[in-house]
Amino acid sequence: MEKEDELLFNFFSCVSQLCFDKAKEHIEKERECNAGLQSIGWTVLLNTLPQIILAEKSYIEIGFLQNKHKSFLRKDNSLRSIYETLKSDLKRLEENTKHQPFDKHIVNYFQHISQFLAARINLIDFYEKMFVTGSTRCLRYTDLLEHIETIIEKHVLSFTDIGLTPIKAVFSLECEILQQLLKALCELQNLQFLASLALIHGAQTRLTAWENKIQNRETWKLGFLKNNPLPLLLQWLIRFKGAVLSKFSLYFHDRLAQQTSSNDMRQLCSKLQFDYYHRMLQFQRKYDSNTVLLISDEQTNCDSHDTFPVIVSCPTKRSPQYEIILKMISDISTELINNDKIIYKYSTQEQCTYVLYTIESNIYLVIVFESKKSEKDVFIANFILEFSTNLRCSKVFTNLKNPSK
Repeated sequence: MEKEDELLFNFFSCVSQLCFDKAKEHIEKERECNAGLQSIGWTVLLNTLPQIILAEKSYIEIGFLQNKHKSFLRKDNSLRSIYETLKSDLKRLEENTKHQPFDKHIVNYFQHISQFLAARINLIDFYEKMFVTGSTRCLRYTDLLEHIETIIEKHVLSFTDIGLTPIKAVFSLECEILQQLLKALCELQNLQFLASLALIHGAQTRLTAWENKIQNRETWKLGFLKNNPLPLLLQWLIRFKGAVLSKFSLYFHDRLAQQTSSNDMRQLCSKLQFDYYHRMLQFQRKYDSNTVLLISDEQTNCDSHDTFPVIVSCPTKRSPQYEIILKMISDISTELINNDKIIYKYSTQEQCTYVLYTIESNIYLVIVFESKKSEKDVFIANFILEFSTNLRCSKVFTNLKNPSK
């Protein structure tokens, strides 16, 4: 490994491990040891690296989605703009240096670092799209999945220089975690047990690998985050995984419950980020509803070749009302999907109120009361909106701007 390669490798190793002070020390040591002996290109590169430290320090704390100050008279100081400026500066330096006979390898460094900065900008755009998607009525996980897979494909052969190997490894882990979790959400929509389980496990494996790369975890304590040594971006990704795992535990609650005792199942679910089944049970008992259930409007084929329109029900005992509910959903499916509102249907024949709400394009939350209920009942509305917002992962996406919550 050439001396310059070794310096860059050590520098990006420290940056990928969040040892920013140590990364800065490598640069300062190189300047002191070779003062007056460095080429112009290498000197310029050494002057650029500290700016990358500052950008990366902000990126790992989700600085790219925090308040931006931009006006007619003020320069855009967003993190995305900082990466763009660094990338433009390196491109210009590349052009100026490539005609210098002794700086050919420096030009290669400029090219690969520029590719890394471009990849960061692409990820910032992805997170901004994810945040905006969380605020929309209907979440399309497939759009986000296609976006992150495009980034992965675009940069699979980018910044492959040996000096950037450490930061490329962390970039790949971050992209793959997002890819695995979004794929899992798509598989959960189709009620695929084994596929979604494998994807959640894959995300957890990569999260663990990333945590293990952070060598200074015990000293990573900033301000109000003293109780959690991990940076905000990694904390958020862990919460995202927790939200997907909680959703998995609800969609396959009955199947998982068959593998253990009821007490153990309750204890396991209580440790989840969201214990949806317990929340459904609490509501059903507190407001004396006949049934609270999630139901699919299709005879969805799961990987065990069973068909089940009912995903999960509280209480678990089957009810003859299922056929009525499915017909009701079929009759008002357009209204349910197109209008983001809670629909109340009262049956004079059964003396029951059916409350219906769309969770996803093919999955609905249904609450049955053996009495007439008012559409103005705030307790019912609050339960449904909070339950569905968490289950869709909307709250996780919008919390990108408030990652400490």
